[in-house]
Amino acid sequence: MLKKFILDHKIIIAIIIVFLIARLFIYYFLDIKLSNLSYEYHLLNKDLLYQDLFKSMLYLHSQPYLWNLFNGWILKLFDGDLILVYNFFNYYHKILSIISIIIYYNFLRLFKLSNLLIFIILLFITLNPNIIFYENLFSYSHTTFFIFNLLIFLIAKFFMIEKNNLYEIGIYICIFLLGNIWLLFQPLLLIPISFVIIRFFKKFNYLTFVYAFIFFLISLSPIIKNKLIFNEFILNSKGGQDIGTVFYNWEEYCGHPIKNKKEYIDKYFNKHQLKKNLNHESLVGPKAGFNHVGMIPFGQQCFKLTVKKIKESPSLYIKGRILSFLASHGKFGFDYVYPVPMGWKNQYSIISKLYTNSNYKLIRQVIVFTIMLIVYFYILKFILNRNTEKNMKYTFLFITLIYLYLLLVGTFAAGTEQERILYTGFGIYMLFFISFFNNLRKKGNVVQW
Repeated sequence: MLKKFILDHKIIIAIIIVFLIARLFIYYFLDIKLSNLSYEYHLLNKDLLYQDLFKSMLYLHSQPYLWNLFNGWILKLFDGDLILVYNFFNYYHKILSIISIIIYYNFLRLFKLSNLLIFIILLFITLNPNIIFYENLFSYSHTTFFIFNLLIFLIAKFFMIEKNNLYEIGIYICIFLLGNIWLLFQPLLLIPISFVIIRFFKKFNYLTFVYAFIFFLISLSPIIKNKLIFNEFILNSKGGQDIGTVFYNWEEYCGHPIKNKKEYIDKYFNKHQLKKNLNHESLVGPKAGFNHVGMIPFGQQCFKLTVKKIKESPSLYIKGRILSFLASHGKFGFDYVYPVPMGWKNQYSIISKLYTNSNYKLIRQVIVFTIMLIVYFYILKFILNRNTEKNMKYTFLFITLIYLYLLLVGTFAAGTEQERILYTGFGIYMLFFISFFNNLRKKGNVVQW
């Protein structure tokens, strides 16, 4: 029985062995390790998460809540011991990588690629520097990467195997999780759109409608909560700053959320007169960080001023967004990302120093940008090809639309973190490999194993 299991799953077993050997080599010989735990930007202050999680979540307005809630639970689980928390996230990210590889394995098998091709593709993923980088970064990026992988697998199962209610509900759950971890991924928009798209391929079902509606309502709850507590209809107050960063000089007209903290806190309280009720440490004082109550008027003002500047200087905005797109597609996913894993600079500095030479930097940009264009070209060609099976075409189209949403929002509504956006959608490469090798298969150039 064991022998049969090994023979049936020899590809994934071999890849997991390669993964474990590679990670041991990276950790002990290259000395690349998880970056230091970092709180108070995407996360609330660690003391607040550990000591007063419920009220901290109640007063959280700057970021989506799930990543903060998860970190709060982990801090409580390990009784605030940061060494244990650090070790947990180190193993947690490795486990997410292994599960993602298994997801990719099953995803590729749906499209009937040969064992040899699946092995080569999974080897590319296992040893990919992008995966290694974000796997060792204390951030939500690797978690959103994993959930996106699960999302595209469920989409593929839905269209390729069976239009099952469980697969459809799973799609809504993944969108809900992504949106409540990462601000750019908006479930209030994507859940209804997904429900409508799916109705073209599957009859209306009350069960799936109820689930979609429930997750939509839960995603709406932060807006209601913020209105009740802060008397403002906002989803996440930091979103105004994120949009402001589409212009490099955003601080000149928006100000700075930390440097001008007192000014904006006073501005909020002068407007609402709620000082007695809103005195929690997550809103005022040194532990508030980017969640101080002044972020609410700051984000609103920055959003309004940015929209005004876009109207006044549309050509400047478009030029900046085009350059942003070219830049994000002309560098590796780990270039110019901060922070970096421990030991990463020691290993990558030999290459990164070459970028001080404009010629080397241009060569890298041209090569990476060309590769990305080829990836997009093959996927589009596969979707538009009349001979592509309908189920495959629908799978590719749905996944591509979600990735396109990420790409457009990340390019036009944020001036930073394009690298993280592209990494979350790393699964798009699976579509490329399938379309590329499918093209070779038709020409009779694919080796079977």
